[in-house]
Amino acid sequence: MDERARHLLKSLIEQHIAKGVPVGSRQLARDAGLNISPATVRNVMADLEDEGYLISPHTSAGRIPTRVGYRFFVDALLRVVPLSAESNRLLIHRIGFRAPDVEQVLHAATGILSELTHMAGFVRVPRRATRILRHVDFIALHEHEVLAIFVTDKGDVENRLIRTEHSFGAAELTQAANFFNATYGGRPLQDVIHNLQRDLQQSRHEMDLILRSAMELGEEMLEEDQQRMLIEGEFQWLDLPELAGSERLRELLAAVRQKRDLVHLLDESMRGSEVRLFIGEESGYAPLSDCSVVSAPYSVDGEVVGVLGVIGPMRMPYQQIIPLVGGTAQLLGRALSQSG
Repeated sequence: MDERARHLLKSLIEQHIAKGVPVGSRQLARDAGLNISPATVRNVMADLEDEGYLISPHTSAGRIPTRVGYRFFVDALLRVVPLSAESNRLLIHRIGFRAPDVEQVLHAATGILSELTHMAGFVRVPRRATRILRHVDFIALHEHEVLAIFVTDKGDVENRLIRTEHSFGAAELTQAANFFNATYGGRPLQDVIHNLQRDLQQSRHEMDLILRSAMELGEEMLEEDQQRMLIEGEFQWLDLPELAGSERLRELLAAVRQKRDLVHLLDESMRGSEVRLFIGEESGYAPLSDCSVVSAPYSVDGEVVGVLGVIGPMRMPYQQIIPLVGGTAQLLGRALSQSG
């Protein structure tokens, strides 16, 4: 693409992002600052349309960018501006450097992203599959009730009430906990579940009821991981002309409620350390084909544990949103690390 075409494409996309309407050749010739005629601009725009960068939504209207056009804009033409001092101060105020409660700081991160971008903010809650099992305790509550307490190295605590036909004494439960911790303690939670399933297939001991219940509790924790995503501000999509009242909006809202496929996409964003963009169908997820996802991983104590970002229309101010998402990810990771 020659320099003139690059300049016109950049100007057109910036105007479309700002105003949300197709851009005509006369307007582009006037605003691009190249001192060329509308006829010349029309010829260049026609070439860009033939190459897939632009599209005419109506016969007599101007042109708007395609997904390919936005991708070229982001990769080759965009000049990302630093995060403004005002936005940085607001992020620090809302997220802080210390988090008294993990859920509180995660909600704060999604809320501020939605507020500043007028789009849906999301955060993938830290996964527990790689968490290390610290220990399990079994406590007798009543004659036929046992409380199982599951603790990981990151401080996750899950409780489950187990109802039994046999009455277990304190010594038996201590023995079961000691066996469980000696056999499976210090291993990733995913490995604990796998090994315990294998071992239970080879044993018919009466105490297996307690061990099996502990395994089920661990499985429930991992199953919850498949859905552990916070999202706020999705109803701001109702104000977007690209989505308002469309079938695509209904599909998108349904996808947010269902979450599983969306979570899988976000997990892909954790493979790396930089801000990532999925523009339109690049996500491979049909409900997002008219949207862009800007995401960044966040780390706790040097380990990538989740991802956050925004979901909005392809027509978004990338030069502002990219540093905002990246800065929020850094502050979130710092807050979670210092909170323990």
